[in-house]
Formats: sequence, C-alpha cells, structure tokens
Amino acid sequence: MKKPLFILMSILILSSCESGNSNYLGQELADVEREKIAVGYGNPNESMKLSADSYSGRAMATSNFVEQDQTSKIITTADLNMEVASLEKFEASLSELLSKYKANVTNQSRNDSDRRLDAYFTIRVPQDQFNNLFDGLKPLAKKIEHQSLNQQDVTEQFIDVETRLKNRKALEARYLELLKKANNVNDMLNIERQLNQVRSEIESQEGRLKYLNDQVDMSTIQLNAYEVKPYVYEPENQDNFGQRILKSLANGWAGLINGIMWIIGLWPLFLVVGLVVLVVKKRKA
Repeated sequence: MKKPLFILMSILILSSCESGNSNYLGQELADVEREKIAVGYGNPNESMKLSADSYSGRAMATSNFVEQDQTSKIITTADLNMEVASLEKFEASLSELLSKYKANVTNQSRNDSDRRLDAYFTIRVPQDQFNNLFDGLKPLAKKIEHQSLNQQDVTEQFIDVETRLKNRKALEARYLELLKKANNVNDMLNIERQLNQVRSEIESQEGRLKYLNDQVDMSTIQLNAYEVKPYVYEPENQDNFGQRILKSLANGWAGLINGIMWIIGLWPLFLVVGLVVLVVKKRKA
C-alpha cells in the first residue's frame, strides 16, 4: 500500500510544480503586455497619431539646395524642364555627367510629335552630388522653361520608425526568453503566436527604414529635355492642268450616268402619273 501512495503523492507534487510554473509564466506574459502598452505598442490611436505627425514632415520648397547636417534626414527631389538645341548631343553630355557624379537613370521614355521631340528621365544621384549634377545640367539647355526643388525633412519620421523597431526587437527578446521557460503546449503556442506577430512588424519597420534611408541617400531629379523641330513648308500635291481636265471629264461623265440612273429609278412615279393622266382624259371625253 505504501508504494501506490508514494506514486500518487509524486504526481500531485509534479502537478503542483507545473501549475506554479504556468502561473509564473502567465504573470510574465501579463508583464510583457503591460510593457507593450507602456511604450505605445498596444495603442492604435497613438500609433496613428505618431504616423500622421511624422509622415507629414517639414516640406521646404526652395530655389537653392540646402546641405543637411549629420543628424537631419532630408529627402531631396527636383524637376527640370528645358529646351535643347540637339537632343542627341544632349544625351551624350548627360551620360558624361551621370558617370562623373555617380548617378543613374532609373526610368526613360520618348515622345515624338509633329513639332518637337521630348525625352523624359528619372535620375537618382547621391545626396552629396545632387547640387553638382543639378547645376551641371543647366548649361546644357538652350532655354530653361521650369525648374523646382523640394526638400522634405523626415527626421521625425525616421526617429519614430527607429524607436518602433527598437521596441519590437526588445519584445522579441522577451518572448524568446519566455519561450525557453514554457513547459506546456498552450503556453508555447501562445508565445509563438505573439512572437510571429512581433517579427512580422519588425520586418515591416525594417523595410520602411530601408526605404527612408534610400530616399535620403539618393536624391531624385525628374528631367524633361526637348528639341524643337524646324518648321518645313510642305505644299499640298496637286495634279497638272492636263490631269485636272481628264478628271473633270471623268467626273462629268460619271455625273451624267448617275443622273440617268436616278431618273430610271423613278419609273414607278412616271407610271402612276401616266395612269392618272389617262383616267382624267377618259372622264373628260
């Protein structure tokens, strides 16, 4: 009888230990959830507010390029629309400038109309070479029709994304520690579900941070260069005198034939008129 009693007591002790460990793990999970709320992780309204505030940035439209300091994050874009004497020569000079300033064309298209030939370029240039390239393009123009420069300060947005990424990585580390302590299926599934969500958000924030860094490091120039085609008078081709006489005769003959055919097509009307005339004559007689 002592042996079964000993086994029963052992089972009760193990069950009590597992229950205690589960309760302890549950408490730690609750602590993590409270930490998430404390850092704004679980507050969707606050998250939306931060995004709206930071994504707006501080846009600065200016005619002169402003060099950014080491702490600021500025996205620089420019538009340049200009007439060139020869589009072929311009493209050769443009290729030299791109090579000189380590820039590249990411998109290019052409439009050929009756009066002018347009070429469109999307150029990406390192931020520290933007000013040199932008100024280097202007002497290639015969006439500059439009130019604009926009600098958007995304420093707040950048800090916001970095902070969110740091918080999520800290949560990932906490969940990994809790996963090591889990000793039942329910706790493991719960932690892994939370862990997968956090990792998905880490990937999203890392992608956003990479995009911001790319936009800050590489400035964009939207360039439209066009060549005006010389006006050439092209008189309308006309027939000589003899050809015009022959055409007139042919048109006259065709008109006569068409008239005869039209008259023949009215034979039912002539028939009805003739019958009416005969009836009237008979009645008078």
